[in-house]
Amino acid sequence: MERTEQLITLKNREHMTLTGVKDVSEFCETKVILKTSMGGLVIKGKKLSISQLDTVTGTLEVHGEVQSAQYTASAGEGFFAGLFK
Repeated sequence: MERTEQLITLKNREHMTLTGVKDVSEFCETKVILKTSMGGLVIKGKKLSISQLDTVTGTLEVHGEVQSAQYTASAGEGFFAGLFK
């Protein structure tokens, strides 16, 4: 995966804007799992919603109560994916 610059902005824990987004792997009110230019990213919170997703420009906007954002080895890869590499 090609690495490009990534910017994450969080305003008042309610409005998160991200760049470098490649894809949204999973989404619900409490969790958003993304593939980004810097690897997988898991955003957790309450009443989360995606107000904008543009995979051409790599921009994503999330609204709701953001409680955490954590990078992972790779978005969408489960336990078994790592065993067969």
